[in-house]
Amino acid sequence: MVKKIVLGVLLLVVLYFAGGIGLLALGKINRLYFLPGWSIKGPHSVSDFSGVAADGPLVVSEGGRLISKRIVPSGNSLLVQTDTLRPDGRDTLTCFVQETKREFRVPLRRTPDSLAVEATEYPAPAKWLALSDIEGNFKGFESLLRGAGVVDQHLAWQFGKGHLVLVGDFFDRGLNVTECLWLIYKLEQEAKQAGGKVHFILGNHERMNLTGHYKYVRRKYRANADTLGIPYENWYDRSTVLGQWLRTKNVVERIGGVLFVHGGISPAVATQRLSLNRLNALARASIDTPVAQLSAQERQATQPPSSPDWYRGLVFEEAEEAEVAQILAAYSASTMVVGHTPVERIKPLYHGKVIAIDLPHQELTDKGQPLHALLMENGKLRVLDSQGRSSAVQ
Repeated sequence: MVKKIVLGVLLLVVLYFAGGIGLLALGKINRLYFLPGWSIKGPHSVSDFSGVAADGPLVVSEGGRLISKRIVPSGNSLLVQTDTLRPDGRDTLTCFVQETKREFRVPLRRTPDSLAVEATEYPAPAKWLALSDIEGNFKGFESLLRGAGVVDQHLAWQFGKGHLVLVGDFFDRGLNVTECLWLIYKLEQEAKQAGGKVHFILGNHERMNLTGHYKYVRRKYRANADTLGIPYENWYDRSTVLGQWLRTKNVVERIGGVLFVHGGISPAVATQRLSLNRLNALARASIDTPVAQLSAQERQATQPPSSPDWYRGLVFEEAEEAEVAQILAAYSASTMVVGHTPVERIKPLYHGKVIAIDLPHQELTDKGQPLHALLMENGKLRVLDSQGRSSAVQ
């Protein structure tokens, strides 16, 4: 009798996972739950019937000229708008978000300073807000930024000297990736002018799109690429403004005593005793270097499953607590904030040494429910939602 019960339970588990994986593949569900509070994400939030839609601008260097192309609404149809920009790049772009029917303006910057590699370490600001895994969900991204007081109703920076930390994966799954990137690009400039800072940490989906891996790219982008006459494979190469900009970013940064990294620093990578600057330099170099040309050490530090943008072992609590403490001590940090691996709430792990922040933003947006981010203010960590309410990190 007991044997039959055990076999029955095992059969139900197998059927659950087999059916769930099938539904994920078909896009019928967004997440498959395998333990309370734990899930894996599917390639899309809904069945992917997306097609040509408003997008852009893409700004490409062609024959010494900067060309801007975008798809814009025109009555009941769409129009491709092409503009030749000034040689010095001092133009202002217009970005239209079809889902929210709003436009915002983005000053283009092409000075040498704008293409400088980001610093790796920063002193602790009075406050910072961290979020991750927006995945092209502009509506949810805006609601979080507005609720947290980072931007006003016109999407202008109002966070003063505070820091906004974006912990990777703004690409794929959603339908407003380009718009999210241009908003980040715009806010970087405004934050700097106010004495604040926007940190954009590269996640595995940023690196996938930069290295030719397009498994999770929505149909919209392939259709738009055909419409614009720019293959999607070229959207983020070195000939584009966004491609050059993304190549200035890091995979890990330390702000005060906090490490921000999309996946996490794995024990395997930590044993190499690479500095944070070296980790970032290797990650940037590997974007445009074939994997076959990387050494074994470089592959371990830049490729899945052990690289900082891919590693999941901390959120799954596979590493020993002593290993986590050693990793943090090696980088003069007390805490590591990670995205990448889904959790249902902002979750402290290893007695608060690691904090996981990859939340189901798209699901909550679709349901009209508040989204959440991690706030540090006056030395205290809080969870802040898109309605401006804060609560303890539990």
